[in-house]
Amino acid sequence: MEEKKTLLSYKPGVVLQGVYKSYGRFGFLLTDEDHEDVYIADADHLNAVNNDTVEVKTKKSESGRHNTEGRITKVLERANDTFVCTYEMLEDGGEAVPIDEKVDMVIVIPEGAEMEATTGARVMVEVTKWPGEWTDAEGKVTEVIGYKGDKGLDIDIIVAQHRLPHEFSEKLLDEADNLPRDIQPGKGVKDFRSLPIVTIDGPDSKDLDDAVYCVKKDNGHFQLGVHIADVSRYVTKGSLLDEEAYHRGTSVYLADRVIPMLPFQLSNDLCSLNHDEDRYAMSCVMDVAPDGTVKTEVISPSVVRVARRCNYPEINKAFHEGIAPADLKPFLPMLEDLKECADCLRNNRTQRGALDFDFPEYKVVLDEEGVPLRIEKRIRSDAEKMIEDAMIAANEAVARFLEKTGHTSIYRVHDHPDAEKLNSLRRLIEIMGVNIQIPKDPEPKDIQKLLETVKGEDIEAVVQVMTLRSLPQACYSTENSGHFGIASECYTHFTSPIRRYPDLMVHRLIRQALSDELNKAQLKRQTEFLLRAADHCSETEQNATDTERDVDDLKMTEYMVPFVGEPFDAHITGITRFGIFVGLDNGVEGLIHIDSMDDDEYVYQEDTMTMKGRFSGTTYAMGMPVRVTLVKADKERREVDFIMGEIHSPLNLEKKTRSSSKSRSHSKKSQKKNKKGRK
Repeated sequence: MEEKKTLLSYKPGVVLQGVYKSYGRFGFLLTDEDHEDVYIADADHLNAVNNDTVEVKTKKSESGRHNTEGRITKVLERANDTFVCTYEMLEDGGEAVPIDEKVDMVIVIPEGAEMEATTGARVMVEVTKWPGEWTDAEGKVTEVIGYKGDKGLDIDIIVAQHRLPHEFSEKLLDEADNLPRDIQPGKGVKDFRSLPIVTIDGPDSKDLDDAVYCVKKDNGHFQLGVHIADVSRYVTKGSLLDEEAYHRGTSVYLADRVIPMLPFQLSNDLCSLNHDEDRYAMSCVMDVAPDGTVKTEVISPSVVRVARRCNYPEINKAFHEGIAPADLKPFLPMLEDLKECADCLRNNRTQRGALDFDFPEYKVVLDEEGVPLRIEKRIRSDAEKMIEDAMIAANEAVARFLEKTGHTSIYRVHDHPDAEKLNSLRRLIEIMGVNIQIPKDPEPKDIQKLLETVKGEDIEAVVQVMTLRSLPQACYSTENSGHFGIASECYTHFTSPIRRYPDLMVHRLIRQALSDELNKAQLKRQTEFLLRAADHCSETEQNATDTERDVDDLKMTEYMVPFVGEPFDAHITGITRFGIFVGLDNGVEGLIHIDSMDDDEYVYQEDTMTMKGRFSGTTYAMGMPVRVTLVKADKERREVDFIMGEIHSPLNLEKKTRSSSKSRSHSKKSQKKNKKGRK
């Protein structure tokens, strides 16, 4: 078993720079991977707030609890100057207190700077003067988000905390309204309107950006056409629409709303591949061999007319039960060809070593007032996988096409697993008795073999989660370093330009490559832009993911509120020094705090990744099924707490609830990993 790396501590008097992570009354300076983080006490944090870049001077530990302590001497760069706050009126102005507990300050709002907010309002506040040694911060209200009882306020607050733009200007909407609506094939534009092209999406989808057509040829090959909405024709470089789309980076899909990248006029109308309407597209027509290799691809602007709008449930019903509406039946032979082609593509990808984390997705269904009704579990269907296979093939084909141009392009890259996290994975599978060796520098096939080995076993879910945690996030880059998860040497995002800015950039690069219209100076300027844009789009994507996760956590926690005191079957998803994380079958995750485990004195066993009782020997391990009782569902903090076992006495429940409510330095959110994974 590999030994865990021992971190070094700093000597007193060393001056360091880094990012300050606040936990309210204390915090830590994040250091390099070789050193421990530096503890910052309440009295030593100056006026720094969470995520500020700071200068710290280390000092001798006063309590002896931390190897390295420090004092912030200077704030070098502020991470944020705007905060979501609760406003309170005073005689001469007011004051605002940030909702985020990690931001420990009061902001004074001078009279006239409150935007007519009254006591209890949730507001966005811009800091105009940071706190001094004896003075509070000052600021001004820039937006009144709402008041308690307002519909959707809880999600509005999360949107504001993540600083997501969610309104379009009148000038931008006017620009969208004035876009030309005439659609005519011109020079270099292929006409595919005679083909029985279909869209296949969820029943509620409104922004339809991909359509497909497939036919099996006499030689056994498939002609697969993937037709994508040609957003680049309408959203031109430098326009208001383009600037706003770049700023947003992506559409954000929340429980009660969609925050689109593009306004309705484009996303749901002009660019959307709506049934029986002519639309401009960017088409990728591929010749797919029976072994799943793409032999040729032709990429060009086009005009399409979708013959039928299909949805996943009806396609699955047609495939598995032989039941289909009358107007779908003429398309079934083509769809069967598409399914056969998709199977070939998927088999080829699997042989390459592609990873398939088939986690169930959970959706919180809300009523009209935003109150959770139920949590629905959804597993990717055959119809969804079929479309996914076609899109991946088109993304690879376009990436190869752009790489051949020799010019700077945008790629979707996914690096090899992190070494330290990979060591944790090795430890886990060794502890769980999985007889498989993971090389020091694994290839996708090595990880795929591990997932196949545990398939159908009790430990499958835990190993999948730990494997996913060992992998870095996929991101955008101008350097093609391949995509580990898909086992692809060359990959990009081309198929969703209505909701992702990188796809829109890729469409423009295709158009440029086909026309060869840029000179050397223009190419240089474009390269500089693409370098910035790749980083920006990766950041906006991560922010969107975090927002979506926070909203899901909020509504899942709210859903659990009526069930406080009830027992549940769960499984252990994580073990730390401060407690045990458990997951329910409905996707809800929460913490059993070690202070609530009072039937023994439990100690975290780092070498075996277990929690063990000193006297009874009772041991809790990853993946173990347990019976738990819900004792707290705190919607404000988005925290769910359980205790081990069942509690039948209301008095005992109250006692356990008090025990579990003790202050925690870690939240469940810090342990969670997005299981959806964005390819």
